Amino acid sequence: MENKAAGFRVGLFVLGGLVALLAIIFVLSGSAFQKGLSFETYFAESVQGLDVGTAVKFHGVSIGKITDIGLASAEYRPDNGNDLSQKAYRDIVVRFTIDPKKLGRALDVQDAVKQGLRVQIAPQGITGLAYLELTFINNASAPLSVPWTPKTDVIPSVPSTLTQVQDAIQSFMSQMAHVNLADTVTSLTSLIKGLNQEITTGDAHQTLSRANQLLAALQDQIQQADLPATTKSIRTLADGAQTRQLIANLDRTTAQLAKVTAQMQPLIVSLQATASKADTTTADLNAQMIPILHDLHAASSNLRDVSETLEHNPGSILSGAPPPHATPRGDAAP
Repeated sequence: MENKAAGFRVGLFVLGGLVALLAIIFVLSGSAFQKGLSFETYFAESVQGLDVGTAVKFHGVSIGKITDIGLASAEYRPDNGNDLSQKAYRDIVVRFTIDPKKLGRALDVQDAVKQGLRVQIAPQGITGLAYLELTFINNASAPLSVPWTPKTDVIPSVPSTLTQVQDAIQSFMSQMAHVNLADTVTSLTSLIKGLNQEITTGDAHQTLSRANQLLAALQDQIQQADLPATTKSIRTLADGAQTRQLIANLDRTTAQLAKVTAQMQPLIVSLQATASKADTTTADLNAQMIPILHDLHAASSNLRDVSETLEHNPGSILSGAPPPHATPRGDAAP
């Protein structure tokens, strides 16, 4: 009996220790989980493939987990419980936490959202499972407002790639529904028939026939012109001795011309210096000639006077000065 009682007590002790250990692990894991940053987002599309505990990733790196998924009409009841006319109350609310240790720094949600941070549902291969992907989108549209006060910080969502493809297909099909395919097919058939008739019997046929004739005539002219022989003659002329001699003479002439041009530069400088000296000499000569010219002018004046004197009184050169002018008697004073 005593052995059984001792074994029972040992069993209870071991069981109690296991329960205590599990409780400690649960508390520690729960407290660590609660320290994560909590966020929520809203999806108008299906969240098939997501579940509580699904990973939240940033460019493929796991940084958190989904903690809750529910309907917006249940999470944020409208004032009138039966009024679901507002589209926002038909969205899905997905809450998740992010481990700040995985980020490496504090996350400023508002600034990140302004920079284009968005949440998107991403598929995990072809298994049908999905996860939440955080990514930055260029030129992201402004977040839509909701008619309730969020319980946590909100990171806006964008449609998944599959949803975008489905929306594009639906839009295309909607546009095609307004297209009268029967009339379009009839018009295309008529156009093809018209083109076929034009090519076989119309102006286009005649144009093609003339083009063929022109090409044939051009080919005959090319053959008659004997272009290969002409090309060979030109090549022979270019490679001939006379051509090479002409090129050599031209090179020598060019060299001589360059040499003469180089020699002309000092000559031009010398001519400029000579012209400058000539200008200086001319100025000095003018300065010396001016007094001489004045003297010549005076001498010529004197000669003119002597000449006039000899003309009126030729004997003055021998007798001296001319006699005084006689006054008539009748004019004498009484």
